[in-house]
Amino acid sequence: MVRTVSEHRNVLMEAVLKDPDLGEQAWKDSFVGKARGNVLFQRTMKEYVLSDVSQALGKVYDLAVEAAKKRAVGRDVIRLVPTTSPKVRFYLSKRGAVWRVNDGPPLQTPEHFEAVDVNVGYEYGYDALFSQAYLEDVPFDVIERAVQDAAQLLEEQLTKDVVALYEGIAAGDLAGGAEISAGSAGTLAWADLVKAWNAVRKAGYKPDVAMIHSDQVSDLWNDDKFIHSFYFGDGVDVRLGVLGETYLGFKIVETDLCTAAKAHLIDTSKGAVLLLRRDILTQPYEERLSQGVICTIRYGLGTLRKDAVARIVNC
Repeated sequence: MVRTVSEHRNVLMEAVLKDPDLGEQAWKDSFVGKARGNVLFQRTMKEYVLSDVSQALGKVYDLAVEAAKKRAVGRDVIRLVPTTSPKVRFYLSKRGAVWRVNDGPPLQTPEHFEAVDVNVGYEYGYDALFSQAYLEDVPFDVIERAVQDAAQLLEEQLTKDVVALYEGIAAGDLAGGAEISAGSAGTLAWADLVKAWNAVRKAGYKPDVAMIHSDQVSDLWNDDKFIHSFYFGDGVDVRLGVLGETYLGFKIVETDLCTAAKAHLIDTSKGAVLLLRRDILTQPYEERLSQGVICTIRYGLGTLRKDAVARIVNC
């Protein structure tokens, strides 16, 4: 089947040219140069009737990124900060005390900030490699699916790491200084979410996301109090797992990658950060007698204010 593709931005080329570790020379040598002799990209040019290999590079990238978006729940529960550095320092303000003007400031004024360093320590890759005969003969839909699977696995890993970050916060560091036990063991209720919401608010934050397991969605839809508080706001994608918002100001995000008996209420602007050093990148790849594409991603994760997170357990 011959496909057609309309002229559009080559997002991959733009990303490579802007990356200080890559740039124009890398685009010419490591991307365009290698793609010319790569059967996967030659097949892409043929299937989509493309005039040059740069367009094929861009098309394969678009296939991967669009597929990854369908697994991108991890990005909905954390603050994302693009970076070009291997480490970023965050300055967190500390609560001070006022003083009488007549008395003047104290002789020794403590620092009003504390620094938290977050390193870019996560890098993953996954390949879609095939023999030349496979690339020449197999239906192109199968090849596309392999590229999409590679990108989705990377996005799934990112979500796993984000979930592990929140679930790894010690109970004593959470909002309220402890975990919140569900009112009815084995069931997540609206009242439990309200308790967690209140704990984060009392700690001085504004929770904007509830991260729950897929098994707990049915619990909430059977709770009239939740249904009456729920509405579908902007950015809702039920198939993805972003269910909508409540009148308390937080949206519901569900994923089966978190622990079934736990739920988290998070102020994503304060609780933790995802440093994105290199978003999903696709490039030509060869390994012995196989050719194809390799997908990579590089990022960092760190908690900032742990008490901007509340955890419900036994739910």
